[in-house]
Amino acid sequence: MLVPKLGWVRFRWSRPAPAARSYRITRDRAGRWHVAFAAIPSAVAAPGNGAVVGANAVVTRDVAPFTIVAGNPAKLLRRRFPEAIAARIEALAWWDWPEERLFEAIPDMQALSIEEFLQRWEA
Repeated sequence: MLVPKLGWVRFRWSRPAPAARSYRITRDRAGRWHVAFAAIPSAVAAPGNGAVVGANAVVTRDVAPFTIVAGNPAKLLRRRFPEAIAARIEALAWWDWPEERLFEAIPDMQALSIEEFLQRWEA
């Protein structure tokens, strides 16, 4: 932090900050991204596959697959993919593949566009 007359100073807690206070980003097996402090009550279904929940978001409704939500209450910011592509990814369900097939597909996931990847691996 910039302190007048001292310049840049590293701020230190007198005691370690609790682990829950960090903005740790986690990703579960189905490709859903969550940022710490996101409140998702048990009455709301888990976010859909490929959904991203922003920091400090308070989720009050179900989160559709492959969407990005944030805010209090959480609102749709945008879709990650067009509806047709999201439906194809959902049908492909690559997160349920056996490890051998997944390792074989990783280079294509990194190099190809999503349309090319789906075209190659949907067969």
